[in-house]
Amino acid sequence: MVTKSDLDVFLNPGSVAVVGATERPGAWGSFIMSGLLSLTYPGKIYPVNRQAGTVFGIPAFKNIGEIKGPVDLAVLAIPDEFVEKEIKACSRKRVKGITIITAGFGETSERGRKREEVLTGLARSNGIRLLGPNVSGTFNLQANFNASATPADNLLSTPIAAACQGGYAFYDILSSGWAKGLGVGKFIHTGNECDLTVTDFLEHFGRDPEVKSIIMYIETVRDSRRFIEVARAITKKKPVVVYKAGRTLGSARAARSHTGALSGKREIYQGLFNQTGIIVSPTMELLLPLGHALIERPYMKGPRVAIITVGGSWGVALSDALEEAGLSVPEFSPELQEALHSLGMPARASTRNPVDFGASGLFLSVDTPLSLSREILSSGEVDALIVHGIGRPGMHTEDTPDEWKIFLDIEKQQIRGLNDLEKETGIPVFIGSHHSPWESQVVWDLNKERIRIYNNVYEIAQLLSLMHEHGKRRSPA
Repeated sequence: MVTKSDLDVFLNPGSVAVVGATERPGAWGSFIMSGLLSLTYPGKIYPVNRQAGTVFGIPAFKNIGEIKGPVDLAVLAIPDEFVEKEIKACSRKRVKGITIITAGFGETSERGRKREEVLTGLARSNGIRLLGPNVSGTFNLQANFNASATPADNLLSTPIAAACQGGYAFYDILSSGWAKGLGVGKFIHTGNECDLTVTDFLEHFGRDPEVKSIIMYIETVRDSRRFIEVARAITKKKPVVVYKAGRTLGSARAARSHTGALSGKREIYQGLFNQTGIIVSPTMELLLPLGHALIERPYMKGPRVAIITVGGSWGVALSDALEEAGLSVPEFSPELQEALHSLGMPARASTRNPVDFGASGLFLSVDTPLSLSREILSSGEVDALIVHGIGRPGMHTEDTPDEWKIFLDIEKQQIRGLNDLEKETGIPVFIGSHHSPWESQVVWDLNKERIRIYNNVYEIAQLLSLMHEHGKRRSPA
C-alpha cells in the first residue's frame, strides 16, 4: 500500500542527498544540484561524490554513510552498475525515498527489466520507495523544492500538478509556457515505474488541497482497474487531463525504447478514459493550456460560439476549426444584428456571425468592441465568444514612435476590458492574436498580467470543444 508519507518525500523532503553530485556541465549530478540551488530550499542539501571536496560551495561527502544528519530523499545520478550498491547504502542510512535518474534498465532490454525487479525488491525489503529509474526529477515550487533538470527561472508556480511518464519534452512545454503565464506547481516524472507509478501520484495529487487540476503524459497504464477506480473518484472533484502517447505502431515502438512502456490501442485507452471522466488532450502541446482553462474559465453551457475578428479571413478559419471540433457558429438573429449595427457597425460590415470588426474602421475605439461583445454575450444566443486579430506585431523599444505606443495602450485597454467581460457574464471570452509573446509587445505585457491570449485558431477551437465536453459532465442531467 502506498501512503501519503511515501510520496511526500519526493515532493517535500526535509533533506536530500545528490549521489553523483558534480559541477561538471552537462552531467545529471550538476543539473540536479543546479535545480535545488535555483530556489531557497529550506532543507539540507548533501552532495555525495567519491572525490568529496565541495560542490557549488557546499561541503560534499564521499559516501552517503558519512552524512551525520538524517536523509529523507536520495537522488541517484550515477552509472547503472552502481545503483544496486547505492540502494543498499541508502537502506543502511534509513533513507525514505530514492529517485533514480540513471537510465539503462527496462527501457533497453529484458535483462534491464529484471534488474529493475531486483532493485524494487531490495528497496521494499528495507522500507524504501523508488521513483524511476530513467527519470529527470521532481519539483514542488510551493515548498521551494526543485530536484529537476529545469532551473526555477523557467518555472511558474500554479495550482496545477503534473504526473508524467516522460520528462524532457514536458520541460520544453513548461519553459515556453512560462512567458504565457502557464505552469505547474508540482511535477513528478515516473519514468520506467519499477515501483511507484503515475496512478500513485494521481491519487496523491487528487487528495492534495493545493492542487486544483492535474495533467498527465501517459504511455501506458500498468494497473487499469486501480487507475479507473482512482481517476473516477478524483474527476468528481477536480479536472484531470491526459495526453496518451504511443497510440500508433511507430509511437508504441518509441515508447518501449523510451520508458519500457507497453502501449495499447487507441480505442482501448479511449474507452478507459471515458469510464473515468478524464479529459483527453488531442495534442501534447494542449496539456498545459487545457489544465489552466478548466480551472480558470467558466465552463461552456452549450456549443454555440460567437466570433468577432479584425479581418474577415480569421473569421472563416475560426468557423472551420470550431465546427470541425464539434461546436457551432450560429447566425445571429435579426434583432441581435440590428442591435450591433446600432452600436456603430456600418452597413458594409458583417454582423451575421462572424462579426467583422475590422471592416468597421473603428480600430482606435476602446468602447465599441466592448459594447459589441457585451451585447452578444447578453443576447442568450451564444455560449462563448472569440475576439481575434488584436495584439499587433512588434516589440517596443525607446525608439518606438509615439503613435505606435498609442496603439499599444488602446489594444491593452480593449483586451483587459474583454477579459473583465468573462468575469462579468460568466461566459468564456477567448482572445486571439496570431502573434506570440515574443512577437507582440501587447501579448507579452498582458501575458505578464495572466491574461490569456491564444495565437493558434485550432488551439482555441480544441480548448473550447473540451471545455464544452467538461461542461456537459458537470451539468445536471
